Amino acid sequence: MLDVTTCLVFVVVFLCVWLVQRSKHGNQSVLPLPPSPPLALPLVGHLYLMPKDPREQLKTWRQQYGDIFHLQFGSHILVVISSYQWLKEAFVDFGDFFSQRPDVFTLNEVGKKRGVALSSGETWKEQRKVALDILRELGLGKNILAQKIQEEVVEYLKELEEENGQAFDPCRRTHHGIANIICSVVFGQRYEHGDPFFTKCLSALQSNMRDVGGDASILNFMPYLRFLPGDLFHLKRIARNASLLDKFCLDIYLEHLQRYDENCIDDFISAYIREMKRKEAAGEPTTLNEKNLLQVVGDLFGAGTETTASTICWAIAYFLHYPQVQEKCFQEIQDKIGSGRLPTLQDKLDLPYLEATIMEVQRKVNIVPFGILRSVSQDFVFHDYLIPKDAVIMPLMESALSDDQMWGDPEAFRPERFLDGSGKCIHPAQFIPFSLGRRMCLGESLAKMELFLFLSAMIQRFIFLPPEDGTLPSLQGILGITVGNQPFKMRALPRK
Repeated sequence: MLDVTTCLVFVVVFLCVWLVQRSKHGNQSVLPLPPSPPLALPLVGHLYLMPKDPREQLKTWRQQYGDIFHLQFGSHILVVISSYQWLKEAFVDFGDFFSQRPDVFTLNEVGKKRGVALSSGETWKEQRKVALDILRELGLGKNILAQKIQEEVVEYLKELEEENGQAFDPCRRTHHGIANIICSVVFGQRYEHGDPFFTKCLSALQSNMRDVGGDASILNFMPYLRFLPGDLFHLKRIARNASLLDKFCLDIYLEHLQRYDENCIDDFISAYIREMKRKEAAGEPTTLNEKNLLQVVGDLFGAGTETTASTICWAIAYFLHYPQVQEKCFQEIQDKIGSGRLPTLQDKLDLPYLEATIMEVQRKVNIVPFGILRSVSQDFVFHDYLIPKDAVIMPLMESALSDDQMWGDPEAFRPERFLDGSGKCIHPAQFIPFSLGRRMCLGESLAKMELFLFLSAMIQRFIFLPPEDGTLPSLQGILGITVGNQPFKMRALPRK
């Protein structure tokens, strides 16, 4: 009887919340909201129409309703913006209005509205500026950072060689190698391959990337579902993983604080502490503090590892499916560099086909298909539609990266689309794997350096083949915050 009563109370409360939210958005303006699919149900809105992987459904709705439409998700209005032209207009031309993060459950729980990735307003502006200034100071986009990447490339190549041509899953090693680069920049140290605690932290990071962008994402719009019995949305696992990662970052920060020397600033944490102390001494109002530092460090560690490492794993998967592309990349490296030394950043202009291949992998995979959700800071009129204050904004990145009119045959894997008539690499405006506008990826230049230096060296030294039974990796990814690979194995045979 108690269970029935509890359920009735929940239903009444949910209906009240829905009616309040509906009236809140109902008569704000004579302007209409963007078009919407029919049959939004009480409490859930259109959520019941969304499959586990919503990309195809969103693509279908775009075809039906145009480049901007809205969905009712629980008590929230979700506005989906598509096409390069409209994404650019929203996030570049009207960036001041579209740079907020929404007030939704998982972003608040994971990011606490701190740091760079998940904060808004003055906090975000100051954290992003300071983070960019420090990264540039540490060599972002310069040869000094390229040298750190090269050191990790050498270690990674040794790992591949130690497999002796046997089949293995390359993704764990790849994530470890890429994570070590961001650790060198942010923490001032790297971790040996096989380090049990670091391996555990990387597994926690990957798990949360899947869970927060997967099953738990429904809690952004129906947060009360977290009170259901059991752990249907993996919140306990997310909390355990987040606690582990928080401890990882906190321990490193406390160590830096203990040995801090303003005359020896050689990593991100030390430089941030210096800026904290400088502003404190000057009596300047600031958001630079311990809590924001720990969140920024977590942001850099997470984003700086997951997207680049996953892209390299996807490149390997596509090389196994398209061996002729892999061979063409190798021949270009042989013709321009040979095998006597590793490729450097200075070789990039001489390897346009390789660069085009990397770009095609990024385009096809669309590694962060929805970016991170945004919001608008006030009621905003966009193409004669009302976008109400606090509406959640979802950018449909695939609409630019897979647009039929732009790419012609977007379903094909064809690196040549990024080469002009003379064989030089071109960069169309619609190629936006790092998003665009003020919220675009903070580490774009670092990621580009890593992708080029890792993949050029890998192709130069090894040929990548399927296992001896010929099994090819799936090209259907696992959707979370990023699109990860399904587990696969490959062989890395040294080039002769």
